[in-house]
Amino acid sequence: MLRKLKHLFSKPLPPEPVQDDDDELLSFENPNFITEPDKIAKLLGEIENSSPLCTVQVEGEDFSSSILAVKLDKKVIILDELMPKHGNDFLLLSRSLKLSTFHKGIHLSFNLTGIEVGHSRGINYYKAPLPDRVFYPQRRRTPRLEISSIDIPFSGVVQRTGISVGGSLFDLSRGGAGITVPVNRARVQRGDTVKNCQITFEDYVMDFDLSVRFVKPVSASSAKVQIGGLFENLSSKSQSKLSYFITSLERVEIRKQKA
Repeated sequence: MLRKLKHLFSKPLPPEPVQDDDDELLSFENPNFITEPDKIAKLLGEIENSSPLCTVQVEGEDFSSSILAVKLDKKVIILDELMPKHGNDFLLLSRSLKLSTFHKGIHLSFNLTGIEVGHSRGINYYKAPLPDRVFYPQRRRTPRLEISSIDIPFSGVVQRTGISVGGSLFDLSRGGAGITVPVNRARVQRGDTVKNCQITFEDYVMDFDLSVRFVKPVSASSAKVQIGGLFENLSSKSQSKLSYFITSLERVEIRKQKA
């Protein structure tokens, strides 16, 4: 679908500076920043391939999104629309954001400015010039947190097809999850809503709907498919339980990095 989207792209707006605490340090003073364009492009390409769910900060509020594509020839990055949906209104006004995610177990972040909006199948996407630097403190190369090792099963029903889908989590955030399914019999596609979803962690059953943001094969030789999406209709109790669970996982990861 992204091949179709690229025909909609137009010239990006001139970048506008976004300030945060890290911007007070020049890149050559802080070894935690990557500033070489080739290294930035390689890193963003790796993040695109791993399809993590990202935290996007706009106007001081946090939202969820994901990276749809990194177009190195055009030097642009394409993001999915934000959830909750009111974040899109903020972004249309500010045209700038801060994106954070984890890669190989290490937190990274970067600013995007001069953001443009496009539409496909009724869903927004955003295009921006590649960042000129990325905060990526490479203390050590540790594996990205693998939720699949904890064995969290997933189940739900695809609203469009009425077919049940089941699998296990490989990725989890406060805003959504990534699921590996043995085969895509339910014909899940981007833009679908999976209803009546359930996952269980620490003896707590969490009910929610999932708004699908990407669907891709695990490999060319495998029938397994990875599905990534954002949580919808989470109860306040589930939000609290999920946040506590993820915080505990993050603490474990931090202890591994310091070991």
